[in-house]
Amino acid sequence: QAAAGQSPPPIPPSSMPAMVSALRVQRRPLALALGLVGALSLSASRLAFTTPGLGHRSLSSASRRLVVRHAEGGGHGVPKGSAVSQENMDPEIRAFREHQKNAPRLSFAEEARTLVDSTVSGVMSTISSRPGLEGFPAGSVVFFASDEQGRPIFSFSSMSGHTADLKKNEKASLTIMAPGFAGPADARLSLIGTCAPVPEAERDAVKAVYKVKHPNSFWTDFGDFTWYRCEVMAASLVGGFARAGGVTGEEYSASKADPVAPFSMNVAEHMNDDHGSSVLAIVKSSTGLKTGLVGAKMLNLDRLGMNVLVEREDKPEGTEEATKQSFKVRVPWLSPAESRKDIKERIVELSKAAREA
Repeated sequence: QAAAGQSPPPIPPSSMPAMVSALRVQRRPLALALGLVGALSLSASRLAFTTPGLGHRSLSSASRRLVVRHAEGGGHGVPKGSAVSQENMDPEIRAFREHQKNAPRLSFAEEARTLVDSTVSGVMSTISSRPGLEGFPAGSVVFFASDEQGRPIFSFSSMSGHTADLKKNEKASLTIMAPGFAGPADARLSLIGTCAPVPEAERDAVKAVYKVKHPNSFWTDFGDFTWYRCEVMAASLVGGFARAGGVTGEEYSASKADPVAPFSMNVAEHMNDDHGSSVLAIVKSSTGLKTGLVGAKMLNLDRLGMNVLVEREDKPEGTEEATKQSFKVRVPWLSPAESRKDIKERIVELSKAAREA
């Protein structure tokens, strides 16, 4: 069709609800990175893509079939017997999926603020000013702290490439990963906005904030270092498989970091090392998922609950050997927690309920 000078027909509007549901769009248009192909965008009546230098064009029928396969359960496909497969109609599995859908979680904005607050480094992407590479994206590993509004603060040398880039174009992004990031199931975040030098009157306050996270950062006193701060216009969060969404600048700045995060890892390590069987019992009791569960590892906690990596054995019909699947499970507290003491009480409550189940 493209060769004949005709645009491919748009995807029928009737197909859109299933696609939107399958791709987990929440309130905003979807933008999926497709490598060098461009950015895929979904609207109410057509599917199209934008490629730098080529403008906005309709997807080829082959590309549209790729997206439809996602809508029909393709793409990130999982075995039909999996607890997270929509095709698994086992009553226990269906009840588990319903439980997970309704389990309380931090908002995307809260999770974004928590990630920023718990991280000290990331990759800053600027618009290159290097001769011959003007306009290309340039990435640099940077260290930062964040203020009360969640704005990242940096101390940059005048000799750094990203400093030269920001002097010509303040637009930038900062990508960070959750502590202990190991793979696609772990959280990551990109902040998008503008970065500029901090006004002189605010530099002492900014320095004090930075020194809390980086107490040995002696270089910040060197004459060629300047304090920079980013104004966050938007954020993109990927909290793991099947959890992703956008955050506006207003939502981001109005939210707070989770109060449980600072001691989350210590509690999780203690539970995994000394009370592993209790974690497994809690998952079974709280989520209703019992058949085939052989292991559970507490990953992290927040004021509303905990995330647990479980291992489940499944023996599909007609096969001789059982297969093992690992996936995240959300376990909510019986009531919100705000302190370490609260967390201990919530875990004891769930442990007691598991013993009595």
